[in-house]
Amino acid sequence: MKDNEIKVGDLVWVKQVGIDGVYTVDLIDSSGLHHISQGYDDISSRGHKTKSSYKHTMKLPLDKLRKM
Repeated sequence: MKDNEIKVGDLVWVKQVGIDGVYTVDLIDSSGLHHISQGYDDISSRGHKTKSSYKHTMKLPLDKLRKM
């Protein structure tokens, strides 16, 4: 396995305009799509402390991802 190869559990950046932050790879399916998620556990969109379990999820091909 190469050092820069993306696998389940890795932290990645999305190479797409308008998508910010670090995502976690949750699953790599048989068609090669990477299922990634970014959790918002403790801070709301206005900066208030909350107890939220919201997760932003996406399915993207490998060429749209960059390993941290």
